[in-house]
Amino acid sequence: MCRLIIKKMLQTFITLFFATFVIFLLVRLAPGDPVNIMLSRTGEIAMSDSQAYDHKLAELRAQHGLDQNIAEQYVTWVRHLLQFDLGSSIHTGRPVQAEMAERLSATCLLGIAALLIQSVLGLFFGTLSALRAGKLIDHIVRLTCIVLASTPAFVLGLALLSFVAVRLGVYEISSEASWSRLWLPALTLGLIGAPQLIRVVRASLLTELGQTYVLSGFARGLSNQLVVRHALRNILLPVATMVALSFAGLISGAVVIESIFSWPGVGKHALDSILLKDYPVIQGYALIMVALVTGINLLIDALYVLIDPRVRLKPRVRRELRA
Repeated sequence: MCRLIIKKMLQTFITLFFATFVIFLLVRLAPGDPVNIMLSRTGEIAMSDSQAYDHKLAELRAQHGLDQNIAEQYVTWVRHLLQFDLGSSIHTGRPVQAEMAERLSATCLLGIAALLIQSVLGLFFGTLSALRAGKLIDHIVRLTCIVLASTPAFVLGLALLSFVAVRLGVYEISSEASWSRLWLPALTLGLIGAPQLIRVVRASLLTELGQTYVLSGFARGLSNQLVVRHALRNILLPVATMVALSFAGLISGAVVIESIFSWPGVGKHALDSILLKDYPVIQGYALIMVALVTGINLLIDALYVLIDPRVRLKPRVRRELRA
């Protein structure tokens, strides 16, 4: 068991290492120069004074290490990462860790609220659709899932914002992370993630309801509620896995929703930094999101090893048992 967990941890570290290379390369391939953008925004040097502008440009590029070649910049960044240092923002000069920490609580709050909404919708409508398979309510639920799954996040967010805030006037946009502003972006994220969970619950429950013990329970006259309750317990493992992975997806995919609703989270900050070409912030955000997803995957794999003894069996033994 320990060998399997150690193996998963090594795979996670290898994934993070290759992620640093991909993140750094993609950020550097994007057009634009962050120092040029900063000077044009601040207006410290007049554009007509080309000599002073070039001198200031070279000074700032050297200050942020942008005068080095790509390989040297990457090695420097990785060396700082090993010291748990994400660098400093080019535009604000503040440490990236501090800027992320200030906004991470708002993003986590939004992600947890959206996950609760998604879980309630997924379990309720997934179970309802499975118990009424082939009937009208099942077709309505499945059609709604298709519509929601095919609707882009920004379209759904703008539609809800237009209806609730503009027409009904019951939602106010501001830059504060208050409870009164949480429910609408959380509802939007929850609706976006609910169709996938509904399909998983429906498919897993339909498979479980066809098992022998379920048919035997019905044949012995057990109540429908009792039999369905036992079937739901047996599908909790894949559902819990889906919920855990959904949380990572909600946190990393909240960029658009945070921007639409002006929610002061790390996603909105990352999008603003992308427009400014703030390399350290973009790289730090991307690496944190990759670490979050891989960390949750590692936790799920470890729980599988601890909970399900079949995972601890050697591949040859598993093939023999399946045969």
